[in-house]
Order: sequence, then structure tokens, then C-alpha cells
Amino acid sequence: MKLLRRSEVSSGLRQFSPFLVVLTGVCIDLGTKAWARGALEPYGAVREFLPFISLRLTFNEGISFSMLSFGSEGARMLLLAFTLLVSVAIAVWAWRASGLERFSLCAILAGAVGNLIDRALNGAVTDFLDLQLGAWPLFVFNLADVWITVGVVVLLLASFRGSSAPRMTGHDEGTS
Repeated sequence: MKLLRRSEVSSGLRQFSPFLVVLTGVCIDLGTKAWARGALEPYGAVREFLPFISLRLTFNEGISFSMLSFGSEGARMLLLAFTLLVSVAIAVWAWRASGLERFSLCAILAGAVGNLIDRALNGAVTDFLDLQLGAWPLFVFNLADVWITVGVVVLLLASFRGSSAPRMTGHDEGTS
């Protein structure tokens, strides 16, 4: 039996941890959406939750803010295919990235995959967190949207700091 060196174990965990970030984010997102579908009445009365966030169950057949909400099965399938392609591209980018850039991309990927699975299984994305400014409702969202937003913000902040320049692995600089 071969014993692994500490560096081999550490390297293996670094490669496995992005998968855990995505899996954890997807599971929390889908779990809260399942809870919302079971505990809240669709398009029912708003339930107070936090000072700026109430609970209200809605379903989004489009993308952000219900844009591109066509209602046909063909449009839904096209949106699923597009989301899958974008998710694969983000997964490849995350695999090649490191550090904060990788974590940010994994958060974005967790949100995209959570919404993709929800749309595939339920025909629409389940939204239930209703952001309000006083008496004015702003928009309804879910935890996948939070993961995507946090990932994008951290990715942008890291890029402005210059600490997260895109890095390709497996290629030496100056060679083709």
C-alpha cells in the first residue's frame, strides 16, 4: 500500500474543493427552493422575514427579472441548452483558474446549475426572496441568484485589484 505525501493530499483537495463549493451551493439552493414550494402559497400573501426581505413564492420562466419569458416549451428548451453551455464554459474556466478567481467562478457555477436543475425539473425557476425598499417591492430572487451575484462581484473586485488575472494551466509562457 502506497502512502500519499502531504503535498499529494493537499493537491488532491485543491482539485476536489471547487466541486464541493459547487455541490454545496446547488444543494442549499435546491433545498431552499423545495422548502419554499412546500411552505409558501404560489403568488400568495407576502410573509415578513427580514427587514428588507419578505417571503413570496413566484416562478420565473425567463431569465433575470423575467426577461425572455416566452412561455413555450421550445423557448424553455433553448434557455436550458444555453444555460448548460454557459455552465460548461464557466466550469472549464473555473478548472483552469485558481484562488479567488476559482472560488468566484464556482459560486457563479453553483447558481447557474441550481437554476438550470430547477428549470429542468419544474419548468421555471423558483423565486421566493422578495427584496423590498419600504413599501416598494424591488424583485423576487432565490439563493442561486445570490451565489451568482456574489461570485460576479468578487470576480470583478479581484480583477480590479489585479490579483486575479486569467491563468491558463498546462502551457508554458512563450510556447504555442
